[in-house]
Amino acid sequence: MTYVVEHSTQYLSQADLAAVASYLKSLPASAPDAPSAPSADTTTAALIRGDISVPGSRLYMDNCSGCHRLDGKGYAKTFPSLAGNSAILSDDPSSVISIVLRGGKMAVTKEAVTGLAMPDFAWRLNDQQVADLVTFIRNGWGNQAPAVTADQVAKLRKDLPKAAEADKEKSQ
Repeated sequence: MTYVVEHSTQYLSQADLAAVASYLKSLPASAPDAPSAPSADTTTAALIRGDISVPGSRLYMDNCSGCHRLDGKGYAKTFPSLAGNSAILSDDPSSVISIVLRGGKMAVTKEAVTGLAMPDFAWRLNDQQVADLVTFIRNGWGNQAPAVTADQVAKLRKDLPKAAEADKEKSQ
């Protein structure tokens, strides 16, 4: 989405933005009768206590908590919240796995000129570690999403060189 924001959506008129907002508001809720999620405070409380017994929690503490915080809420306009994040909760975990493997970059716009970035972790975490980390995030802070497997990560990792080439071509 960084490419889209930098080269397209930041230039939408107020009328265009109102039309997009109107359309999005017309869509039904994605899971109106979903069971109630466990308390988001459970994950935060465990991390504050130093309880890293849940697979992936130590990896979260070591690699993610500095930016996304112990409560998973991140920092407004800087580091996105993981709690309730639609990319995290998607039935298809490909997006969040790719972000962990490849990193990410905020779009540079007239209002946000810094282009903050999240580092990639493909070089330092193996497939099982990424699966544990993503599963932890997908089930922490009240999130409820299916677990991720090392095989899912391996499949996306295999495509990393192709994705990096595509990104390089877009930026030129």
